[in-house]
Amino acid sequence: MARSPRNARPAPPAVVKLTPAEAKVVAEAARGSGNREIAAVLGKSMSTVKAQLSGVYRKLRIKNRLQLIMLFRS
Repeated sequence: MARSPRNARPAPPAVVKLTPAEAKVVAEAARGSGNREIAAVLGKSMSTVKAQLSGVYRKLRIKNRLQLIMLFRS
């Protein structure tokens, strides 16, 4: 799998396809919920939430939750 360059810009959210499960996790994270709260609200394990967020970060070419929140709150 090819790695994106270090200085790659985040992918626009409208262009990236998220799974329905990833979209729900993103919605909760964008509200400011932590992983434990997201897991409880969505009935998932913490490891599932972490894995889904990691997948979202990779798809969007971002590194952390702050960047995620900035993308989805703007």
